[in-house]
Amino acid sequence: MREGISAFLEEKQNLSSNSKQSYKYDLEQFVDLVGERISETSLKIYQAQLSKFKISAQKRKVSACNQFLYFLYQKGELKTFYRIELLKQADQQQAKPELLDLESFWQESAYPEGRLLALLIVELGLLPSEILALKTSDVNLDFQVLRIKKASQQRIVAIPTRLLPELAPLMDQTYLFEKSGKAYSRQWAFRQLEAFLKEKGLPELSAQGLREQFILRQIEEKVDLYEIAKKLGLKTVMTLEKYR
Repeated sequence: MREGISAFLEEKQNLSSNSKQSYKYDLEQFVDLVGERISETSLKIYQAQLSKFKISAQKRKVSACNQFLYFLYQKGELKTFYRIELLKQADQQQAKPELLDLESFWQESAYPEGRLLALLIVELGLLPSEILALKTSDVNLDFQVLRIKKASQQRIVAIPTRLLPELAPLMDQTYLFEKSGKAYSRQWAFRQLEAFLKEKGLPELSAQGLREQFILRQIEEKVDLYEIAKKLGLKTVMTLEKYR
């Protein structure tokens, strides 16, 4: 089905190069999500994913995908003509996430572990599970980088200079967060993080909310979505579209 995108775009003679690139981008995302076999189920999954985007982006994507589905039906690639509809909740404009002032995170706290967890999420965009799995051997303070390993993949994340003094005292351990040489559990991490955020008067925040603050800060600094996705270890920018 992916090969059909090029054939579909070739028939769009009246489109500008920018419009064609936009169609190509949306359709490749569509194929990435639904796979090579179209079904009612795969389309419903894609339909549900659309709610993460702005209304304008949803309408653009639905239009492109429906045109592509009709093209495949005409060419005999699909036996059934499928059509995607916007979900009703798509009519409700989502509130724009707010960039928070988190400078107080750098102040001393009664919950130092929770504080460092929060800083690693806000400054590096890491997941709690990634932080807990970090060994000090994965951290190179001289080159200001750390290595995140997941299954057979790994990514290199730059460490801001401001964060170096927070990590230096932990370099004689096995893990950044440990007890008797063993990594702490996720439950422990969430308790520490929750206590720290309450102390700072931000009980409504969570690890997910802090990760979103990382994204918002990157957007504020005009970092490209593809680069942000790379930093976060995401395979596509689909979940970041709503921040455009």
